[in-house]
Amino acid sequence: MFSSIQFFPSSSSPSRERFSALLGLLLGTWVAAGCGSAGTMMPPSPSGTTDVIVLLASTTNDKLVSFRVEITNVTLTDQKGKQVTLYNNPNTVGNGIPSEYVEFEHLNGSSAPLVTVSIPQGTYTSGAVKVGRCEFWAVSVNSSGGLVNSGYSEGLCGQGTGDTTISIPSPITISGTAMALSLNLQVPQSYTLNGTGASASYSISPVFTLSPAVISSQPTNDQNGQLTGINAQITSVNAAASTLVAQTSDGISLTVNSDSNTAYQGITGFSALTAGMLVNLDAAIQRIDASLLATRVEVDDPAQPTLVNGLNLAPFNVVNGDGFEMSVIELENCAGSGDPACSSSFEFSSNTVFKISGEFSNLQNLPFAATFNSTNFFPGQNVSVFAHSNVSAATITLSPQTINGTVTAVSSSNGFSAYTVALAPYDPIPTIQSQVGPITRSTSPSIVIVYADANAHLLNSVPITVGSLLRLHGVIFDDNGTLRMDCNLVRDGVPE
Repeated sequence: MFSSIQFFPSSSSPSRERFSALLGLLLGTWVAAGCGSAGTMMPPSPSGTTDVIVLLASTTNDKLVSFRVEITNVTLTDQKGKQVTLYNNPNTVGNGIPSEYVEFEHLNGSSAPLVTVSIPQGTYTSGAVKVGRCEFWAVSVNSSGGLVNSGYSEGLCGQGTGDTTISIPSPITISGTAMALSLNLQVPQSYTLNGTGASASYSISPVFTLSPAVISSQPTNDQNGQLTGINAQITSVNAAASTLVAQTSDGISLTVNSDSNTAYQGITGFSALTAGMLVNLDAAIQRIDASLLATRVEVDDPAQPTLVNGLNLAPFNVVNGDGFEMSVIELENCAGSGDPACSSSFEFSSNTVFKISGEFSNLQNLPFAATFNSTNFFPGQNVSVFAHSNVSAATITLSPQTINGTVTAVSSSNGFSAYTVALAPYDPIPTIQSQVGPITRSTSPSIVIVYADANAHLLNSVPITVGSLLRLHGVIFDDNGTLRMDCNLVRDGVPE
């Protein structure tokens, strides 16, 4: 049975809170500043500015279920020491959580926009990130077999300094009309955790890398400008310009354009979008100005104003149906403790609609029956719950998640490459499945059979063989006790 949710503020933090070399790449040649013998050679000033979109991402294994960082400031410094600001947190509060209190576990193997800013062209060699609050969450099973979801927090992370480590592997040249930078949190290097529950000791010191990302004219993944699976709530719609403004669960405001090629799921088209509607977006970064063009807009339940995304932890019985506890990763339109829909507990009944993420269009081709309903909804699965001002789930959508594991077998089936992947013992899925009590159980909770078709993005650095350590992104199904993933993205794994 699900035991409890615990939260532990840092013993070393100064405050406690819950949950809550040249200036530029020289273009052209050196020119004389005057005529004749009096002339001297001077470098020209940088030729202009570039629109830069800063993307958030993370690299992590599966030891944690959530990692949040409040980003307050991001800067770049060139070879002559001139500093430019990429981002400065306005420090507003919305959706029940602080603005830019970014959750990074759901960005493992994907990217989301932070800000677009115009900065001077040139070559930059160092950077800095200032942070405020940090927290992470991990699941474990206690001595009684109860599942415990424990949170660990520092009111000012970086061990009370607000300073972080940022690595720029090689100088970044800012040039052209638009480009992207990826701010990637290296999660395993960003914390320590010894033990479980209240007796555990820990520290939080975020470690980031910053690197350029290519923007392609025909992007296919986040390494070349295609962003997928962004949960957001529409705040305004400009019908004349075919543009919407939406706020992500991290409090980041995005302006998104649309055109005749934008695909709509769950609604008839752009004209059906309204302020307050919850959407799941795919967007392509535009090479001319780093703006966002929607390629897919999914609306799973236009009538519901609240979204909670996270892992199904454990079931519980209620009078009029069934219920489950969640480890919350993302919240949309959460008003705070006064709104029960912001809790981690939900009920579902025969009226609840079960759906599968619209990111995956090949379900009918999979070599197994890819179904998601109240009978095969299992603890360890990632879902998005749409609800109103109570804890009754109107719609539950099976959403993508990333697993980190080792390939133990490689085969093929019905045009899919099939990889048998072994998860680490501490992975949330086998941990959650090991709790005591009546839950929907996998026959082998540490094994996931992963299917990837020709459209899957293989971003791993070496061919996949037995022994390969991989991160795999997709939706996971319970197929009569066997866990199977429809995978759309593969990356190199992170050491266990």
